[in-house]
Amino acid sequence: MDAKSTIVRASSGSVYVLIIILACWAGSVGVTLLSCLFAILGIIEFRKMRFGDPGKNLFIAAYDAIGGILLTLSVYIYPIFFWLLWVIGRMIITIYSRNDHPEKEFAVDMAGQVYIGLPMALLAALGSLCEDYCGSCMPILSIFILIWVNDTGAFLFGSTLGRHKLFPRVSPKKSWEGFWGGCLLTIGAGILIGALNSPLSAEYIGNKMLFWGMSGVVICVASTFGDLFESVIKRNLHIKDSGNLIPGHGGILDRIDSLLMVVPAMVVFVAFYAMMIVSVLSVYDPSVLALN
Repeated sequence: MDAKSTIVRASSGSVYVLIIILACWAGSVGVTLLSCLFAILGIIEFRKMRFGDPGKNLFIAAYDAIGGILLTLSVYIYPIFFWLLWVIGRMIITIYSRNDHPEKEFAVDMAGQVYIGLPMALLAALGSLCEDYCGSCMPILSIFILIWVNDTGAFLFGSTLGRHKLFPRVSPKKSWEGFWGGCLLTIGAGILIGALNSPLSAEYIGNKMLFWGMSGVVICVASTFGDLFESVIKRNLHIKDSGNLIPGHGGILDRIDSLLMVVPAMVVFVAFYAMMIVSVLSVYDPSVLALN
């Protein structure tokens, strides 16, 4: 990679990271707006990967983006009802479509809603939860940081020590050495976040080092499979990148592919972790489970 390409890649990557930091610093509104932005760009890009230039059918592309916004905003309850109306409208559009296979187009568009819109709705929900219980959304930034640490660790260990392929049919460059190296670094970074007791950590989660250390495991596994899932899509469509939105990095889906699986995994983990804390506390103090 020449110097110019390196500068372009570093600059665009820095802007991407800065946007995420500012969104988390701004609180739940910032995280929600970030989620909506990712949903819009991701859904349009997902459709473009399958059907080409969205400008050829700008109405459907815009309609899909609106669906992603409504689904993302479902954290505020009422938009979910408008999203259900959106689904009905999308079915009606399919009926009147003159394409050769409108059912395939419908399936792809609905897949985009589930694959991208739903995780972004969960991200917005996590942002709201963090602000309510932690006073800020900086713990959301911790999730992003652990994803980046995992990606960096997997690359460094994989490129230097990689010998055994992780999933050669889908991603020939990934190795078991990279996976375990990234996982160890992510767990270590998680424990460090908990130990520092900084705004990147969170309240009401019991032992912070334990929580973020376990989060490192969840994020490592989910991040790897999220990356592999997008690789399957790109390989089957015979494309290298999902797009060219971010110079030197590819498309938006190339940047958030891990996030799309990490967020649902973290939502499940947080729910089970919270139930575990309540169960443990109830052993020592039965009043924890009392209904007031």
